[in-house]
This record gives sequence, structure tokens and C-alpha cells, in this order.
Amino acid sequence: MAGRIRRSYRRVNEDRAIFAALVAAIGTAIVASTLPDFLGMIPGGKRTEICILIAGFLILAASWISLHGRSGVGVAVFLQPEPTSGWSDARLLEYAAEAKAKHVSFFYVNADELHPGSGVDRRRLTQKVIEARLKEENPRKSSEISFYLTSGLENSFQLGREVFNSAQGASLRVHDFQEISVHQVSNSGAVGALPPLQLVGTPTGPRTSEVNYQLPSAVQMQTVNLNPGNINRHALIVCISQNSASRAMDAQAAAAAGTHARYQVNAGDICSTALVIECPDFPNDHRAYNELLKRTLQGWASHLSSMNAAHGSVPEGRLFISAPTSLAFALGSLLPLGLRTEIISYV
Repeated sequence: MAGRIRRSYRRVNEDRAIFAALVAAIGTAIVASTLPDFLGMIPGGKRTEICILIAGFLILAASWISLHGRSGVGVAVFLQPEPTSGWSDARLLEYAAEAKAKHVSFFYVNADELHPGSGVDRRRLTQKVIEARLKEENPRKSSEISFYLTSGLENSFQLGREVFNSAQGASLRVHDFQEISVHQVSNSGAVGALPPLQLVGTPTGPRTSEVNYQLPSAVQMQTVNLNPGNINRHALIVCISQNSASRAMDAQAAAAAGTHARYQVNAGDICSTALVIECPDFPNDHRAYNELLKRTLQGWASHLSSMNAAHGSVPEGRLFISAPTSLAFALGSLLPLGLRTEIISYV
């Protein structure tokens, strides 16, 4: 009996929902006047009973908010570039501990813990775990999903594509969510320093928010000519880091030559043109990131369409990106597979 009591106490202590339910039950009992004997023992007459009744209402309201204030599903993903990268998931776990209280359900995926060592496609394993867990969710109770990512740019882009844009089972379940938010959680630096990207879920897949935002003039978007040797291949270069100018120039050089010290390119990645988007001091505002995502997708679709019209052949793309992982994930989830845009690794 003592052990059962201790286990029950630990469960109530660890699960805020159970504690809130107990408090709500007490508040309901007071409001419903189901404690007449207790009320009768308190001196002060009707005035005291009214005060207790008001207190009961307040307890009930606070408990209801605590119980129902959570929304949606939270998915925390730790996916370092390589098992030997030496990344730590401590910051993601810290962020997840706070985010967990905001969601109806929450789960954490770390492929290194699921399958330590080499010999496994860790990104594919992560996608399969997400797929399996999402199949358990009830869309009527969870109309929102939030991703918390500690991962490299390439993994983020590919994971976004596989979760939302592939023919896998997860995509069918993911399309049930009406709101999608993507958070970058860096493995170093400030926790939660960047605002999340907000996507709108539809039965046919996610799309960008329709809310407009005036991007600063520092955000530059231009088309440049690179190597005319391959008229069907084009580069999408997105650089919004502090060293955006130099990274954009490096990306253009890699796309033009098919060789580079840091970008992992070869002759099959040589591009004839590039759409270059850069900004060294991007606003720390989720509306700005949403607008940048929208402009990038529109600009890229327009560029490829014009190249298709000019050359009469289906174009393909290469993505060179230096930006938050949340933006890479969103691009992977939103770029149509028919555009055949592949991300280039940077090491």
C-alpha cells in the first residue's frame, strides 16, 4: 500500500495535468457546494460562503486554463551532420523541457540514441520514427504541430522534404495539421534566439502564410550568369548570415566551376545562372522570415519558369544556403519535387 501511494504521488507530482485535474475537482466541489459540512464549520455566515464560492470559481478557471492551455503536437529532433560531429543535445533537451508543457503531446527523436554508431541512414530513421509517432495522434485534438530542430542545413532540408513532400506515410498524417511551426534550436549560443517559421497546413501539403511583411532594403535578390556550359541547371543561393556577402560569392564560384574547398560540388553541379538572395543583418522577426520564405519560393519558381521558356527544357536546381535550419526545413517541405532542387553540402 505504501509503495502504491508513493507511485501515485510521484505520478501526480510529475504530471501537471493530473495535478490540475485534482485542483479542478476541488474547485468544482466548492462551486457546487458539495462541501456543506465544511462550509458550515467556517464562521462568518453568508459573506464567508460567497468569498469561498468566488475562490472556487477562480480555482476552477485557473485549472481549466492549465488543462486546456496546451495545443498541438511537439516534435524535437536532434540530427547532427555526422555521428562524430561532437554536437551536444543539451540545449535541445533544455528547450524541449519548456516546450513540452505547451503541447498536448510531445516526443523527442535522437537517431544517435536509437542506433549508435555507423551503418544506418540516420535521417531516414528519424523520418520513420516521426511517421510512426504521428500515426498515433488524433487530428481532432492536435490541429497544430511544432518542430524543434537541432540539425545541419542539409539534414533539415532533406527531412522537411521527406516528412512533407514525399509519398511516405508520414506525409499523409502531417497533412492533417492546420498550423505548422518550425523552430531552430542551435547546439551552441542562445537558446530560442531565433523566431519560428509559421506554415499553413492544407490537405495537399503546407504553404506559406498569406500575411505580408515589408522586408528591409538590405535584402537583395538578383539573377546572375555563371557558366553557360549547362543551360538546364541553375543555382538558388540564399545567404542571410553575418558573412552573407562572402558566402554568396563562394557559392557562385562553386556553382560556376563545379569545384570548391568547402562546398561539396562536382561537374554535375555546374550551373548556368543563379538567383542570389542575401542580407547580412536580417531582422529577428518571424514575419520577416515568413516573407523571405514566400519571396524565395516565388522568385525561384519564376526564375526556373523563365529558363524553361527560354531553353525549352525542364530545368533543375542546386541550393546553396547559409541561413537558419528552420528556413532550410521549410524550403525542403515547400519546394515542389518536380523542380528537382537538390541541396549542396558545406563542410
